[in-house]
Amino acid sequence: MKTRWLKPAMPQDPPYLCIFRNCFDLGKTTRLDFRYSADERCVLYCDGVPLARGPERGTPQRWFTGRVEITLPPGEHILTAALYCFGPTMTAYGQMSVRHGFLPLSDNGVLAPYWEYQYAPGCCFLNTWNDWASYPHILTDEDFNWEIFAGRGGIWSEPETFIDERTLASPELPPMRMEEITDYQRCGPFFLFPEYVVVYGEYEFSGYGEVRLRWIEPGCNAEELDADFLALRKPGSVFRCLSGPGDRFRVVGQSVCWHDYHWHAGRTLEMTFFGDVKLKSVRFFRTGYPLPLRRNLEIPGNRPLSRLLRRSWQTLESCSAETTMDCPYYEQLQYIADTRLQALSIYSVSDDFRLIEKALRQFSEGQLDSGAMCCRYPSREAPNYRPQFGELYKIHIPAFTALWIQMVHDHAQLRSNDALTRMLLPSVRRAATYLENCLGDDGVLHVPGWNFIDWVDQWQAGTPPGCRNGEGCTLDLIFVRSLFDLADLERVFGTEENRIHCLNLAAALEKQIMKHYFIPERGCFAENRRRDHVAEHAQVWALLALGARSVIPTLESATLPECGIAFSFYYLAACREFGLEELFRKRFGKYIETASSPKMRTMPELFLNNWWLRSDCHAWGTHALYWQFGTRSILDPIPMLPNERKEEKDEMKFLISRHPAAASTVIEAHQATPAVRR
Repeated sequence: MKTRWLKPAMPQDPPYLCIFRNCFDLGKTTRLDFRYSADERCVLYCDGVPLARGPERGTPQRWFTGRVEITLPPGEHILTAALYCFGPTMTAYGQMSVRHGFLPLSDNGVLAPYWEYQYAPGCCFLNTWNDWASYPHILTDEDFNWEIFAGRGGIWSEPETFIDERTLASPELPPMRMEEITDYQRCGPFFLFPEYVVVYGEYEFSGYGEVRLRWIEPGCNAEELDADFLALRKPGSVFRCLSGPGDRFRVVGQSVCWHDYHWHAGRTLEMTFFGDVKLKSVRFFRTGYPLPLRRNLEIPGNRPLSRLLRRSWQTLESCSAETTMDCPYYEQLQYIADTRLQALSIYSVSDDFRLIEKALRQFSEGQLDSGAMCCRYPSREAPNYRPQFGELYKIHIPAFTALWIQMVHDHAQLRSNDALTRMLLPSVRRAATYLENCLGDDGVLHVPGWNFIDWVDQWQAGTPPGCRNGEGCTLDLIFVRSLFDLADLERVFGTEENRIHCLNLAAALEKQIMKHYFIPERGCFAENRRRDHVAEHAQVWALLALGARSVIPTLESATLPECGIAFSFYYLAACREFGLEELFRKRFGKYIETASSPKMRTMPELFLNNWWLRSDCHAWGTHALYWQFGTRSILDPIPMLPNERKEEKDEMKFLISRHPAAASTVIEAHQATPAVRR
């Protein structure tokens, strides 16, 4: 679809803030129905009052439009679009771009036929490590035109246009929440929030001098606001929480208003004044995806569990916006592994799956030509990326390509949107083929990219020792489980030929895993080929993928490096599947303990420890909701609908899908031994 976008007539390299305005006159009360898009992002104002921020975050493959409806009184009005363009090196990591510009699509005949533009003078932008991967901070000087958002002041010029052929899509999600909150406490220059918040702020200042706004995740009560809190560092960080420039504004006598162009997250806002600047007013509006909760989180007689469920729900809400997010303060990125756990929680407590279905579509849009999945998408790093062996912190994580298959299988189990499952099946097949092509002459995986498995103190960048070059027992076992899930997808939505291929490939890989990683004298699996490092991770997936009960004594010994707060989801899954209730209870107790910490209001990135704590609010730690309310196992087969039931002999396919331990035996001798359920 060809569309005509607006751009400044005088080009300027990003980052910049450009305002487009439309001046129009109404003879009577009229409803404005305006559709638009923007690249990168914009804030729409009418007569200086914010109307919307958008468009909904999309991808180059499918860019979204936005819509504003407002009833206006008779008289003169100005609609403005504040376009923020940061460019590939400064924008948020989750923000993609095709070509910067603003697109007025339709306005039901209310607006004037022409637009004007003006670059915002006197402002610059700055990224800092403290809030890595998010949008940059804005800093203004005395030349900033504070009336520009209302379409006044400065010199306005006629913009140029360009033709753009990107695919435009209507919004898939409802409007984000905008709910004013007032339950905060002001203590000197600090605003202390009793709960973790994701908010837009609106501020009015006056006087002469500067004001600085800095948000941090940790919070405290007024009586705890002491020198120790102000100097607080999180374990593993060289930076104090309260450091960096924040947003900084120069005020030169007039009364000025600032509306955050993007939300902030945390529990503490520091507002520091330089000179005689004064705060005239402040308002905060909670935002995020309006996810409905369909479960009662209060468990009678169990306050610790109730607290854990509330903290998990608060985390889930805080990490749900126009995309899913790993965390709202730092990266704000949509990761496959994080989103899978977030999705399982949402499936368990809500009936609104639109955010998850959008994530599934976007992950498929971000698939590389090779079939590898971007571990996070949308991602500004994706264009022209090619994974390399042994790299760290890049956007292909081999295990996430395998988990993509399992995530689609999770959604298929619901049978709520079979059309989407069928649309995703080719992507899932390409992911499996990519990993199959990465099998070496030794029969196990060697995959380029960042071989992240889990955050473990003894591991480098989340990679087990000796596994940096895309190899290792846990990775192979995850792929085996993914092949069984793909076989199940083929059973319901695909072909018998593909199903049998997946099962045969899983059986062949199982043999090589036993050859290279199994330690017979201990009955367990090493993480690496040297067999000198054993952790919980491989034992967990040996249960989930192979049904290998021999690893249970090793797990029960409690002597291995432990799974983290996210990977322990799979630990708990294995415990439930194989009746290890005492191990389940002990590990689940770590979530209870974390949620009971007086400093926590959300579930963090890691279990509380002294070696590294970064994000206080992380979506992959919310799965207590799944364990409390979920009714399905991740190992369950996709249910057949009544009109899909086949003859009795096809029930054998359920056993293969559900209990993979004897898959090779099933194919060779047509029999299976199901694992024992709880």
